[in-house]
Amino acid sequence: MSRTFGHTIRNCRRILSGFMVKNDGVVIWVILELFHGNPVSIITLPNSHNPSHAQKQNIAQEFNLSETVFLYTDGPNPHVDIFIPVNEMEFAGHPIIGTGHLLFQRCATNTVNLTVITKAGPVPLTYDRERKLVYATVPHNVHIHQREATVEQIGAVQRVISESLDLCDLNKTYPVISIVKGVTFALVDLTQWGDTFAKLGPGASPTLELDEDWISSLTGVMYYRLLDRYIEGGTMVWDLRVRMIAINLEDPACGSGGCSLSAYLALSRGRESRAHRFNISQGE
Repeated sequence: MSRTFGHTIRNCRRILSGFMVKNDGVVIWVILELFHGNPVSIITLPNSHNPSHAQKQNIAQEFNLSETVFLYTDGPNPHVDIFIPVNEMEFAGHPIIGTGHLLFQRCATNTVNLTVITKAGPVPLTYDRERKLVYATVPHNVHIHQREATVEQIGAVQRVISESLDLCDLNKTYPVISIVKGVTFALVDLTQWGDTFAKLGPGASPTLELDEDWISSLTGVMYYRLLDRYIEGGTMVWDLRVRMIAINLEDPACGSGGCSLSAYLALSRGRESRAHRFNISQGE
């Protein structure tokens, strides 16, 4: 994910030269490289120019990308509002990485640390200038919901699941986890069903039974396959292939979904190792 954004942002001026719009101090950066990566729009605003929530939602719908970031840089720490086409998100991973690349490009050459303020809390970022990688320390309030998602609930938004010939062999329920309030995923293990995993298509967000005080939330499905798991130097290493689908699209790089899946697997296998590393392959 970091490499994708590093490549995209380094080339955005060349690819979309002239596509930086200035109007009354508002700078709109559209970070797009056609058919590659996971594009995000970043709109830089002064604190004096603050569109309403409805206006921001309309802008996100107009861009119709996985996320649109509204970036404010006038204060001591930059802060962001993150929107998807249907609602605001307290946190999302890949737009934070993309915003980090943009901010570090604007900073002095010796700046390698900064903190971005999100609705979910402060997110410390570190920049490896030599490798052009941004690392984020993710805010989290991990909550595993009491009621798991049923195979019928998943099948209702994913036809390949409902039509699977070996439906009776699939798990009957799947864990549901929130990485923070407002960001929730059902975790569907398709390790033994590679053909089904390959045939997944865009689908709606599932209707899930969430715990009280957690009901207002984006819901998505993290479909995953465990490719390998081994111990390396006292650390349990997981190699995973994942696909995140919600709001009738597939997210090519879903940081919050990856964090949710990683947190659940680490918590569920905590007795086997105190340290875990997750190598997650997603999208292109």
